[in-house]
Amino acid sequence: MDRRTFLKALVSFGASIALPLDLVTASDAEVDTAWTEAASTWDLFEVSEFRTLSYANFEEPTTRYDAYGFSDTSDVDASMLESHYDLYDPIQALYREHLLEEDPALDEATLDEKVEDEWLEWCQQASGTDRTSIERIIDDWLSEAPDPCQEWQRYYKTGDAQGAAYDHFLREDPELMDALGIVVIEGDCPGSSYYAAELHTEVEAANRIAAERGWTIRFVYDGEDIVRYDRKPVV
Repeated sequence: MDRRTFLKALVSFGASIALPLDLVTASDAEVDTAWTEAASTWDLFEVSEFRTLSYANFEEPTTRYDAYGFSDTSDVDASMLESHYDLYDPIQALYREHLLEEDPALDEATLDEKVEDEWLEWCQQASGTDRTSIERIIDDWLSEAPDPCQEWQRYYKTGDAQGAAYDHFLREDPELMDALGIVVIEGDCPGSSYYAAELHTEVEAANRIAAERGWTIRFVYDGEDIVRYDRKPVV
C-alpha cells in the first residue's frame, strides 16, 4: 500500500490526522510529511485470506543497514561474517594480500590453508590500514540491498510486511491482542518457517472494538479495492 492510499484508508476510518486539504492533488512532499506523522501514531494492517497480518505502510528496506537494524559496521558479528560469501570473500582476499606482503615466498597451498584457518581471527583483530579496509568492505556490503532469497531467515522481522507485523505484535499490549483476537504464530508445525501474527476476528468487528476503545489500530482486507477509501468513513 503506497503512502497516499495509506492516508486515505486511515481517513476512511475516521482517524484524526493532519492531512493536506486534498490528498488526491497533494504533492509527494506533502504526502510524505503527513505519512510520517500518521505512521508514528497509527498502525494499519492488511489481513490475508488466511488471516495473516502484514503492515500496510511497510516499505521494503533498500540497504542491509535498514534490513538488519544496524547503525555501524561493528554490528556485524562473527557468525554473519562467516555466513555470507559476498562479505567474507573480499575479506579473505584482503588477508591473502596481507600474508603475501609479509612473506612473498609463501606457496599457494600454504597460503590457502592459512587464509582458510586464520582469516576470521585476523579480521577481528586487524588494526590500522587493514582495519580501515575491512570496515570499508563491510560498509559497502551493508549499503547494498539484501538478497531475500539468501538472507530472509536473518531479517524476516524487518525484511517484509508480514515479518514487520509479527515483530510488532511480539511487543504489543496483551490486552489489545486478546480483545482483537490477534495470535502470534511461531512455526505452525515442527520445522515450519511460518512466523506471523494472525487476526482471528472478523475485520469489521476488530475495527469496531478498536474504535470503541480508542486504540489507534485498524485493519483492511489484503488487496481490497482502494476506491472505498474515497467514500465515507467506515468503522
